[in-house]
Amino acid sequence: MKKMKLVLVFKHCLAMAVLPLLLMFPLVSPLNDEGKALMSIKESFSNEANVLLDWDDVHNEDFCSWRGVFCENVSFSVVSLNLSNLNLGGEISPAIGDLRNLQSIDFQGNKLTGQIPEEIGNCASLFNLDLSDNLLYGDIPFSISRLKQLDTLNLKSNQLTGPIPSTLTQLPNLKTLDLAKNQLTGEIPRLLYWNEVLQYLGLRGNSLTGTLSEDMCQLTGLWYFDVRGNNLSGTIPSSIGNCTSFEILDVSYNRISGEIPYNIGFLQVATLSLQGNNLTGTIPEVIGLMQALAVLDLSDNELVGPIPPILGNLSYTGKLYLHGNKLTGPIPPELGNMSKLSYLQLNDNQLVGSIPPELGKLEQLFELNLAGNHLEGPIPHNISSCRALNQFNVYGNHLSGDIPSGFRDLESLTYLNLSSNDFEGSIPMELGHIVNLDTLDLSSNNFSGLIPASIGNLEHLLSLYVSECNVCLNFSSLFADQPSDMHFSRNLSRNHLHGRLPAEFGNLRSIQTIDMSFNNVTGSIPIELGQLQNVVSLILNNNDLQGEIPDQLINCFSLANLNFAHNNLSGIVPPLRNLTRFPPDSFIGNPLLCGNWLGSICGPYVPKSRVIFSRAAVICITLGFITLLSMIVVAIYKSNQQKQSSEACGPSHGHGNSHLG
Repeated sequence: MKKMKLVLVFKHCLAMAVLPLLLMFPLVSPLNDEGKALMSIKESFSNEANVLLDWDDVHNEDFCSWRGVFCENVSFSVVSLNLSNLNLGGEISPAIGDLRNLQSIDFQGNKLTGQIPEEIGNCASLFNLDLSDNLLYGDIPFSISRLKQLDTLNLKSNQLTGPIPSTLTQLPNLKTLDLAKNQLTGEIPRLLYWNEVLQYLGLRGNSLTGTLSEDMCQLTGLWYFDVRGNNLSGTIPSSIGNCTSFEILDVSYNRISGEIPYNIGFLQVATLSLQGNNLTGTIPEVIGLMQALAVLDLSDNELVGPIPPILGNLSYTGKLYLHGNKLTGPIPPELGNMSKLSYLQLNDNQLVGSIPPELGKLEQLFELNLAGNHLEGPIPHNISSCRALNQFNVYGNHLSGDIPSGFRDLESLTYLNLSSNDFEGSIPMELGHIVNLDTLDLSSNNFSGLIPASIGNLEHLLSLYVSECNVCLNFSSLFADQPSDMHFSRNLSRNHLHGRLPAEFGNLRSIQTIDMSFNNVTGSIPIELGQLQNVVSLILNNNDLQGEIPDQLINCFSLANLNFAHNNLSGIVPPLRNLTRFPPDSFIGNPLLCGNWLGSICGPYVPKSRVIFSRAAVICITLGFITLLSMIVVAIYKSNQQKQSSEACGPSHGHGNSHLG
């Protein structure tokens, strides 16, 4: 009995001694293999910001608590790695394949380089793989086809090359495939179109070739089809109307030719983008029956014929882009029925007639671009009812009449381009009440009179173009209340502006462009222009400026474009930060101007103090030379006088001597 007690006491003491050792030195577990794999992954990264500082197997062996590591609750196996947007560099370690239980890898938004390791195919449980927005290059590894559970494969915005692996068609659960914005080549694997599970196919921005397959509508579960910006050719498949599951169809900026199939109207897409191809023929009227359309973009093709009035039935369409075609006929008044329309771009066609007043009913219209057509007549006054209008462009038409005074009510308007038309009369002062206007282009019209002083109060004005009009300008009105920190340009060229160049330009410290060429500006160049350290272009040619170019312009550190030609400037051109950058044409036509620009016949620039000294030295030397010359002349004259005196006295003495002798 006593022996039994001793045994029990011994066992108890042994347990008490061993337990602390077990706590201090835990048994080796298979989980440590995953920890080692994680450390190898870390070592392959360039972790300059120490964002993975807690990945430390010395001070913290619990890798399930490390940043971006997620473990399964029971087995404590790593099931997810989320290291997105951590600015990580380096490469993806092949050790990623040792994390056999991984279900999700998200490394998007870093600076990872190198190739995608083949070992990633060992992660058989993976259903999400996102390596987008990195710098990965090389081919897409074929081993990805072993990931039979993969639901999402996102490799967009890398530098991947080679073809799309045909083995990707062996992924039975793949719903999202995004390979956009890489450098992939070859054709789209035809078997890919037979994936009934696939919902999202993003291939934009590659160099894919081939045609749009007739099988594309076999993607019966697909809602997003985007092959924008590739080199696809051929025609739009005649079976396109069978792609009834599509909601987004974007085949823009390829080389698709032929006509738009009539049965495209059977689609129930929200976005139909065919822009930037070589499509011909007319716009199918059946498109007007596509009631789900929110965006219709047929721009930059070779479409002809009229705009179908039936498009006015698209009551849910917010964006209609038909620009850059060869469309003819008038603008259908029915477009005024598109109550949700916010963007209407019909520019660069061959449209005729007038602007329909019905467009004034478009209360949500944000941008109206009718430039580059053959439109005539006035701007409808009720356009000012489009209170949401932000951009209005009718450049390059034959519009006439006055500018509607109601434009003053367009408080959201920032861009107004009425240039290259036949508008006439005075510029209404109401334009100065469009408080958010930053660009105003009235050039190449028949406006007359004064530019209203109210335009000078447009606090947000960035660009003002009034060239080739018959207007005069009160300079002070344009600078009365302008803030000094504006970033903008002023182009007042080719007008009939008179008076002196305003010194107020010197207050516009952030101005980048000054163009007052081809006017009748007189006086001198204000020294205040030397305060414009951000000015890039200073264009004052073909005026009547006089005097010297101020030395202060040397402070215009950003100056890259200069033209003072054909004025009456005089003096010496100062060295404007290596003036040889500017061609001689920048200064020709100023007969009294000289300097050290490239090709100048004048000598190098000399500071004015040294010029004064040099002039004094020349005068002194000249006077000295004249004095010396005078002294020489006097000396020669005296010498000649003495010689003549000697000759006169010489014979007299000789005769006497002879007589005496």
